[in-house]
Amino acid sequence: MKFQKAARPVIMGQNGMVSSGHYLASLAGVEILKEGGNAVDAALAAAFVSAVVKPETSGPGGDLFALVSMKKSGKVEALNASGPAPAKASIEEFHRRGLKSIPQYGPLAIAVPGAVDGWLELHKKYGTVDLPRLTADAERIGREGFPISLEFSEAVHELAPNYPWVDKYYRQPFGAAKPGKILAQPGLAGVFEKIARQGRAGFYSGEIGEKICATVKAEGGLLAPEDLQPVVCQWLEPLASTYRDTTVYEQPPVSQGFMVLEMLNIAEAWPFHDGSMSQAEMVHFQIAAKKLAFEDRIKHLEDPAFGDAKIIARLISKAHAAQRRLLVDEILRRPAASAGHQSSDTTYLCATDRDGNAISFIQSVFAPFGSRLIAGDTGVIMNNRLCSFGLDPSKANALKPGKRPAHTLNAYMVFRGGEVFAVGGSPGADEQPQTNFQIIHDLVDLDMDPQSAVEAPRWSHMPGTPPRDQLPEALRMEDGYPSATLDALRAKGHIVTVVDRWSFGSAKVIVRDRDNGSWLGGADPRRVAYALGW
Repeated sequence: MKFQKAARPVIMGQNGMVSSGHYLASLAGVEILKEGGNAVDAALAAAFVSAVVKPETSGPGGDLFALVSMKKSGKVEALNASGPAPAKASIEEFHRRGLKSIPQYGPLAIAVPGAVDGWLELHKKYGTVDLPRLTADAERIGREGFPISLEFSEAVHELAPNYPWVDKYYRQPFGAAKPGKILAQPGLAGVFEKIARQGRAGFYSGEIGEKICATVKAEGGLLAPEDLQPVVCQWLEPLASTYRDTTVYEQPPVSQGFMVLEMLNIAEAWPFHDGSMSQAEMVHFQIAAKKLAFEDRIKHLEDPAFGDAKIIARLISKAHAAQRRLLVDEILRRPAASAGHQSSDTTYLCATDRDGNAISFIQSVFAPFGSRLIAGDTGVIMNNRLCSFGLDPSKANALKPGKRPAHTLNAYMVFRGGEVFAVGGSPGADEQPQTNFQIIHDLVDLDMDPQSAVEAPRWSHMPGTPPRDQLPEALRMEDGYPSATLDALRAKGHIVTVVDRWSFGSAKVIVRDRDNGSWLGGADPRRVAYALGW
């Protein structure tokens, strides 16, 4: 591993590591590790605190996905805790209301929340610390308050003028939500107390469930009490593929995690690791692999219970990658396919412990402040995940009652020699798989330390409106790439725009030092993110 001088140091810990989207969440997780908890215990404590200190990104009203590697099971497992469409949510219902698409925000954008089911299932299967202890920090911070960040302040001021619920709960108490102001969330603290003491019934039924459904109904939404009763989380086999001398695990559908594996499979044939290619050549081919995988997502990604359950295995095969690789020159000249509504407010965290257990964990309400609807005085921000569906019944990911929407959420694990090598992920909607792809490349091909990999400048290739004689998508590149790289990419026809140095994603990564067994943590300066070790 090549250690480099970065803006932040690599955090090292012999007994465990937590890297998350907020320092208070990482601190809560590390305290659990110090008390004897395992990686799952630490991740849950961090996740609960994240829901309080980063409510615009995640919480009980959202969803989660996790990859878990526990010595107890001896394998990697995938947890899907994403909620389905309500029973009344149908294409016909939206057409009856005169809508040609599902609104991006508001009560009609709300899917069944799955996060609480996921938290409780993780604790039931692998938790060793009592749930009231794991929620204690979230409850305390919710009642006592915490200083809000610049990032949170900017999100409030952007949205509060147009969304009464956001204005009421996050601007009006301050007059102005300036950084450093103390935000208390007693309602949300009460929700965590009920979950810790009553389990599933503390959220999905009783007072909290009633307030959720009453608020949604009053606002004209479709979520009803009966939608909250079935447990929505499920354990699944993770997707896996090899890359160089590693095995990479990803989330199965409805996550778009297969795209990371498909991109790696396509890229594996190119010599990114031996110094024979220029940086511009590597980026050019990486973008081609990205676009080929994105095309497959648009065509095929949906809830496998409602589609072809076998298609993803073909998409992550080496044979499929070889066929797609033949289209490299052609793909960069094709128009971009539309994926519908995308958003980027999510939080990712990972945790490891002294026994070698690891968890890669991502939770989200989808857009900043989700649907922008808060369930009464509970402080629960409801997701807007239903807007991921389309209303064309002939397309993949078309809306049906009880169907899970396709998710941008994904998280990865990398094994080398049969042991955990790296655990990581990032928020960022369509930039998630692009960021994860680039960081795995940095770790495996370039042998970078985790903090340097996280801080390295990134590219983002997204739909744009270029002239017809140029490529049909825009390539935004963070400040930090050499001018020779930028010029070479422009010479290849890319429409290159240089953007702020810290623009894409918010990656967190933990790597195992093979020489001494220590955990090495990296956390992204692009948002509020910190790694802490013990």
